[in-house]
Amino acid sequence: MKLGANGLCTKCLEEESAKKLQSIPRVEIIISEEEVKSRALYELEGLKFSSITPRGKYPEFVVLDVETTGLRASRDKIVELAAVRFAGGEPAEMFWTLVNPKVPIPEDASAVNGITDEMVKDSPTIKQIIRSFDAFLGGSDLVAHNLRFDLGFIHKAGSCLIDKKRRYFCTLEQSQKLLKKPKKRWNMEEECWEEDWNSDFDVEDHRLETLCDYFGIFNPDKHRAYADAYCTGLLFRELVKMKQSSASI
Repeated sequence: MKLGANGLCTKCLEEESAKKLQSIPRVEIIISEEEVKSRALYELEGLKFSSITPRGKYPEFVVLDVETTGLRASRDKIVELAAVRFAGGEPAEMFWTLVNPKVPIPEDASAVNGITDEMVKDSPTIKQIIRSFDAFLGGSDLVAHNLRFDLGFIHKAGSCLIDKKRRYFCTLEQSQKLLKKPKKRWNMEEECWEEDWNSDFDVEDHRLETLCDYFGIFNPDKHRAYADAYCTGLLFRELVKMKQSSASI
């Protein structure tokens, strides 16, 4: 039987994580027919992210995640949108919906997130729910793993989130500051750089899945927006603990 970091079996931890995720209250999403215009991606240039600090306070924040038809916000579309509000370090409420992109979902995208054309055919468009999404965010601080990716798609869809003063935290960037990857060494035979697995390191890479494994966070539905947002919130909480505990030593 495979055991987790705290001595419990992996299956038990996965089931417990799934129950906690399902227990998060979901807010009502208001469908709007308001004409929402797309926004230019250049408006995000110069947007600065905050860093976790030794004495920082993070009593409440919202974690974002999107699943999309591709990797470019300038041309690809959102097919799933989720946000989880954390209060007092615990998930308090969730905004979640599948989104009809009005274009076929490529097979390679469906292979990653499991979302198909059939699943989204009766879902609202991003324009119909983006104002409800903005209302859920309010003025809260925002968190995401690879935040620039999620912000690009959400902003392009017409969100007003950058119009309010708030802090932005990227768990990808923060983990890169706190957890070391293996050093690189030059392989003379192959004439290329490769990881030196004998060097001192914490994690193989800074992907969400790798970091969750490192902290013993179990994702019950990988590459789905609602599950990834939930786990990213737990990851942010762990990174805050790590930063603040190391500073007190």
